[in-house]
Amino acid sequence: MKKRICLSGACIIGVLLLATSIPAAEFQPIGFNALSMGGAGVASSIGSFAPYYNPALLADHKNTVEISISGGVGIREINLVDTLDTLSDIDVEDTIDRVKNTTPSIEGGNVKGNIDPAVRENIKTIKSELINLSDQNGLQICPATSVGIQVLSFGFGFFGISEGTAHGVIDKTRLDIIVEKTIGGAPPEFSTAYVKYDVDTDLFTPATLAQYQQSSLQYAMDEGYTYVQLTGLSYAEIPISYGYRFDTSMGTFNVGGSLKIMPAYTYDKEVKIDTASGDIQSELNDAKETDTSFGIDLGFLYRPTSLQSLAVGLVMKNINTPKFDTTTNRELEVKPQVRAGVAYDLSSSLTLALDMDLTKNATFLPDYDSQFIGGGVNYHPFNWLSVRGGLMQNIQESNDGTVLTGGFGFGIKWLQVDLAGQYSLKQGEFDGNTIPRYGRVQMSLVSKW
Repeated sequence: MKKRICLSGACIIGVLLLATSIPAAEFQPIGFNALSMGGAGVASSIGSFAPYYNPALLADHKNTVEISISGGVGIREINLVDTLDTLSDIDVEDTIDRVKNTTPSIEGGNVKGNIDPAVRENIKTIKSELINLSDQNGLQICPATSVGIQVLSFGFGFFGISEGTAHGVIDKTRLDIIVEKTIGGAPPEFSTAYVKYDVDTDLFTPATLAQYQQSSLQYAMDEGYTYVQLTGLSYAEIPISYGYRFDTSMGTFNVGGSLKIMPAYTYDKEVKIDTASGDIQSELNDAKETDTSFGIDLGFLYRPTSLQSLAVGLVMKNINTPKFDTTTNRELEVKPQVRAGVAYDLSSSLTLALDMDLTKNATFLPDYDSQFIGGGVNYHPFNWLSVRGGLMQNIQESNDGTVLTGGFGFGIKWLQVDLAGQYSLKQGEFDGNTIPRYGRVQMSLVSKW
């Protein structure tokens, strides 16, 4: 298979999904209610997702038992897919080889390359796309699977949280086409082993080894100055959770906690930007490391006596900073996350909720942070129907844009089907199609007893 100048967006997505999973250190929205209500769940996700959002909610359980099974995927694209799509069909090795193997002509002391016009256009495209690639770029794929179980005030489950990232690292000082080439019959100054090709004039000029090392695209790729970084963490939160309620004259106070076993796969490797797409899976397999850590969550909830329809919550997740080893002897961390939330029941069938991250959460994309505020409404006129909507915003980064959220669930109490999604109003483009800069979708089966 020919080497490519870069991996297409579809290739990276497919590979990361095949590599199973890959998680982040941000507070990821999951769950059939919260995901569709602007990510708000700290004060409203009563039931099977309480162990994830706020274990204090377990003390307010509405059913003896609730079990949910969910699966979905999220995506975040940051100024990368357009470039990958544009360059995916350009073979950089072949392009450089065609420059290297051309038979130039000597015209008035100049060495004319006689390079095919199509090859010259490829060179221009390669250089312009790499120059224009933003320093802040990346692609995140976030598969998620979960089984949540609430039994009275206890919570259990398996919450699989994943984030796979790929971002391009480009040395923009090394983009020249300099090749090792002997030109017979050329002027004496061409006795050097290296020549530089000027795509605008179609001329070769003498170059030195120092110039090759300082400004050559070929050198940058061979020596790891221009590459694609793959980083991934895929872990499961397997909690034992409990919530307890205190009744006081000022209202009810709930406290809750989760102790979590967290088995994980980590991926951490630099791969050449022209690595053949068929070789990426083996690259990831070589970079995979298995590790296990544990996490501690604490949650709180307050309902004032004079307004029991109002709930104010706070959760502190992963307060012990779980760490996972990689094959490169680095540690990937899930740093503490603190989130506050409020929920208000306007009636027995209408609930409003709002959450906000109180911590600025790092992602595995360099210098890209996540801190969301979002909320929504849940209209549940019957026990077999729920319709939800909302919106959320990353207040740390503008790239995600305003994210619309929505979902609905239907079915009998013992078996309900729920679909939830998030869709950014800010758009990108891939393979000629418009895609959201940020989006998620999740399907759930829910049983309540």
